[in-house]
Amino acid sequence: MKIRAIRYTRIAACTLAAAMLLSGCQKNPDSSMVVNKDMDNLIEEAKKEGESTVNMENIAGAYETYQTTLSDDSLGVSVNVNAKVDIPQAEQMSVFRVQQKRISQEFLDKVLAELTAGETLYDAGVTLGVKTRSEIEEELRSWKAELETVRNSDQPDKDGYIEEYQQYMDKLQQAYENAPEQPVWEGNESDGLLHPTAEMTAKAGGEDFYKWEYELNQNGEIFYAANNGADDNYISITAQNNDEQGNKLSYRRGRHGYDFTSVAIVEITALDDIVSGVWPADEDRSQDYAEQMLGGEVSFVEYTDEPTTISEEEARTKADDLMQKLGLSDTYQWYEGGLYSEIPDIRKGGDGEPGYRKLYIFRYMRSTNGVFTTFDSTGKHEEGWNGDDYVKKDWPLECIEIRVNDSGIVGFDYNAPLEVTETVVENSNMKSFDEVRGTFEQMVMIANAKTDSEVDGNVAIEIDRVVLGYARISEADSYDTGLMVPVWDFQGKVTDEYGMEYKGGIMTINAIDGSVIDRSLGY
Repeated sequence: MKIRAIRYTRIAACTLAAAMLLSGCQKNPDSSMVVNKDMDNLIEEAKKEGESTVNMENIAGAYETYQTTLSDDSLGVSVNVNAKVDIPQAEQMSVFRVQQKRISQEFLDKVLAELTAGETLYDAGVTLGVKTRSEIEEELRSWKAELETVRNSDQPDKDGYIEEYQQYMDKLQQAYENAPEQPVWEGNESDGLLHPTAEMTAKAGGEDFYKWEYELNQNGEIFYAANNGADDNYISITAQNNDEQGNKLSYRRGRHGYDFTSVAIVEITALDDIVSGVWPADEDRSQDYAEQMLGGEVSFVEYTDEPTTISEEEARTKADDLMQKLGLSDTYQWYEGGLYSEIPDIRKGGDGEPGYRKLYIFRYMRSTNGVFTTFDSTGKHEEGWNGDDYVKKDWPLECIEIRVNDSGIVGFDYNAPLEVTETVVENSNMKSFDEVRGTFEQMVMIANAKTDSEVDGNVAIEIDRVVLGYARISEADSYDTGLMVPVWDFQGKVTDEYGMEYKGGIMTINAIDGSVIDRSLGY
């Protein structure tokens, strides 16, 4: 139970962190730099021409570096900027209209051919979705221990809990009587096809798993497959088209069990982040993860039978070759990455020993005429009541992640792909860096003001990079289309009053109209 709780804990922590970031974003005042973001006016601003307009020839001014210090005791914020200003070597920047792109059967076929050639794949919703007797026994042991704890407690309402626990254990015992000893592979071979989730709810043996998928993706498609884990070679792969959560394809291979790829959330790796279970390979933070995320109840060992001794150049070559074979290298280019330690989300198969492996993680981002879409792990999120309907939707960031070790490609994620439908403005007018700098200095402390006056600590912000690139924005009420526009991205680290750190994009400013972009709102 403890091992399987790892990812649930991680997701809960990520959700908490996201909520904190969202609450921080909502502190922005109703100023012209934050609201009144009319898309038609934005496009007209981008089209402006004349002596007063700014284009790529003079966009940076005299800036190669940007240095300043700011502080406001009333807000409890200090800002230190010592940043390189990165301007892409491009003749122009444009405005594009984009929409979410579905994972096609043709693309899935390519991925299967490249990453699972020679393997017999099975319907993982059936084979891995059905609990075996040993798994149910483990659950029963855990629930019995919980039941005994409640019985010996002095809780005034413990009788209700005892009854509830016993009912669940009775159901588990009944399931145990009908459960297989091992996953049933024969007769459950995968057809390799995307299917409507609604259709899969009637799949014999996979009812429970596919009903769960259907609840998260009622109008979309799903493909979920795994090999049989022979010779300790565990492969799992998922593809989904999901209007509410986002479209994605995820593949994992390892020697210690099946990495869980079928979670509907489009997961983007936060590199060097204890919450995501990823940290630089030259450090040992496994104990920190165990203590911070799991209360120190689990110890992690390094999986030395999954070594990574090849050079970064050799690993990059393998990743670049895969991008080329999948037809992605014309759209996406290497953006960042290196050698990391990662705790895989293993829930099935293997020896059950919790651990981590060292591997290269490379991120590829969309590159348009030499200009990257800037990375920010925050995607557009909407949640709340719309009339009688409760709406919960996400439009995650588009990116590709590839994992490599000595055995080759062990991870591939194609997250929230986009499709460019129109070039709206060919050569966009933009704000000068001086104008954008003024906006940043005015807004960064307000947007990150201390929220808890009872805590002695203050918020400290360090900016080490400013980059001109692209970001996706959209109307407040649209999840179908958006605009890819030039932005100035201020990147670095925020340490809040509690000592918690966030690394990444600190503030994104629209390079056309100078408004502050809230990535969680999408505009």
